Amino acid sequence: MLLDGMHFCKGSVVPRRALSRGLSEAVACPLRSSWEAQSSRRKALESGVERRLRQLREHRAAQERAKRCAHACARHNEQAQDLALDPKGSSRGRLLTDRDLAKLESKRRKAEAALTKAEADYYGACVAAEHARQEWETLLYQTGGWLQALEEERLEALGAALKRYAQEIATLGPQATQCAERVQEQAACVDVGEDILEAVRLRGTAPNVPEQLLPDFYAEDLASPMKPQRRREALERLLELLQKDLDTERRGKQGVESLAQAFREAPRFGDEDAQLRVEEKLQQLRQSLAFLEASRHKVQCVLAGLEGRPRPPHPLATHLEQRRDRQGLSQMVLKVPPWLQRRPSSCSCAGSEEEVRDAWDRGSADGHAAPTDPPSEASSVQGDNVSTEGLYANSLPSRCQALYDYRASMEDELSLRSGDVVMVHGRAEEGWWRGELNGSYGLFPASYVQELEPGLPPG
Repeated sequence: MLLDGMHFCKGSVVPRRALSRGLSEAVACPLRSSWEAQSSRRKALESGVERRLRQLREHRAAQERAKRCAHACARHNEQAQDLALDPKGSSRGRLLTDRDLAKLESKRRKAEAALTKAEADYYGACVAAEHARQEWETLLYQTGGWLQALEEERLEALGAALKRYAQEIATLGPQATQCAERVQEQAACVDVGEDILEAVRLRGTAPNVPEQLLPDFYAEDLASPMKPQRRREALERLLELLQKDLDTERRGKQGVESLAQAFREAPRFGDEDAQLRVEEKLQQLRQSLAFLEASRHKVQCVLAGLEGRPRPPHPLATHLEQRRDRQGLSQMVLKVPPWLQRRPSSCSCAGSEEEVRDAWDRGSADGHAAPTDPPSEASSVQGDNVSTEGLYANSLPSRCQALYDYRASMEDELSLRSGDVVMVHGRAEEGWWRGELNGSYGLFPASYVQELEPGLPPG
């Protein structure tokens, strides 16, 4: 098209034939080969993402089926439990024989076993769906990077073709000089990075906020009919299950972090792909920990409501959202907070990412990272009497007394029990103090202790 309107003399037929042959060999053929090669690669990448998405949808469907089955088994178990505990209510005035009582007890045991199996299947389906979501998200981000590389390769090929085109028409002589200069000016302005950014600005969607579907068990719905004692026992079993998985995931995360630290200290220890796989695994473990932490916090809140205690605080509480599924059942969703979301690997934000990760691992200074039982109402009232100035003043006390129990979640922390007297040696991170307890040195949250005045015995 750039040659339209140019008037060549009759003697320029041969040069134009040479130009046509040169454009075909140096421009058209390389572009066609590049397009054919990229088409197959793009199709393979897109089909991989579609396949993972179908797997995620299948896991979500299995999760919904398991949830309905678990809730149905829970309702059936409640009926069987009530009949077994109060057989007179179902006898309609007639006396029940030992055989009838044995049948009721057998039904109760079968219903309880079915409920245990259904809840285990539902929990397994929830975890499997979350793992499938993480795998799909990982592949989605990887595919985005590969597609960006393909687009950069395509733009570079177009730029190179444009330059070759300019070189070809530059040989036509004075008549094509002006056209060649214009094309060369445009070829010099080719900027792949700017083109990619412009494409992002024009076609970019809203920021991606991953959502984790947390398991919602029958016992968590206070509106569902269930004896308080059985509800409490069911919730405590759920807490034990979640705590067991949390401990397993934390140990796995520590192992992967050690490997990542070895890579950072000795880059030659592993190639770039191995380091990238370790970072991806670490990211998945962080999101799995958030999934389990949010699930445990949700169960703790229900248990606290049953016992008349205030809800325990948690850093992820503000990111929880309750919805209703198509069957009208409650569905709690964790919108993955920004500090746990994936970051582009090209961003030079390693320092800030390390700070965010450390903040999540240690938790805030109120001990939310690894609390034991939440403070009771009495201890909360006692904690309210402690002035904020006394807790966070610049001048540190020489001694302080623990108000609540605190379980250390990292090796450099101190575990506290209510009433322990700690010798304070200095301030560490904001809201954390460094002290000594029974010959052990470490960090502890300042909001869990009360300053002791000099000369006064612990109260």
